[in-house]
Amino acid sequence: LIAKNLLNDLLPFCERAEIAGSVRRQKPEVKDIEIVVIPKMRKVLDMFGAESGSVSELQEKMPYLLGYWNAYAIKNGEKYKQISLNDHFIKLDLFIVNVETWGYQFAIRTGPADYSHWLVTQKKYGGALHSYARIENARVIVNGKPIQTREEEEFFDFLDLPTLAPEKRAAPNGFKTK
Repeated sequence: LIAKNLLNDLLPFCERAEIAGSVRRQKPEVKDIEIVVIPKMRKVLDMFGAESGSVSELQEKMPYLLGYWNAYAIKNGEKYKQISLNDHFIKLDLFIVNVETWGYQFAIRTGPADYSHWLVTQKKYGGALHSYARIENARVIVNGKPIQTREEEEFFDFLDLPTLAPEKRAAPNGFKTK
């Protein structure tokens, strides 16, 4: 219920937002809430009316949300925010992504951790990632170029893996993270 309420509070400032992590995997005990978002961007105009950039509506509204949630930011980066929710004694991990990386990010942020590590480890090291690919700057890179993973299924298709239900995800037996 807490995660759903947080998600509903975030949605007006996001193009897309979904609950990930242990909540998505339907775990009975949740240590933190993870939400992946694509923020709405608003164009910024200079004094002559020419577009001079853009700003994240989510970033603009974050002070308001923190006050509304009786929370404070532990980490407040552009791509990751960790927020302590005082009234609930739980942390919110907010992952800020873009349309091109949504699928990859949503998959690894759903976890569990060993499964996520397995997904991004090259096959030659016992993982699921093709040995001709790598992960760089939160993107899947092939032949020096980022590939789009707009949906989670696209990332799993790229890996030649079925898209398992979140609650069934686990690293293969014997896989160890470094």
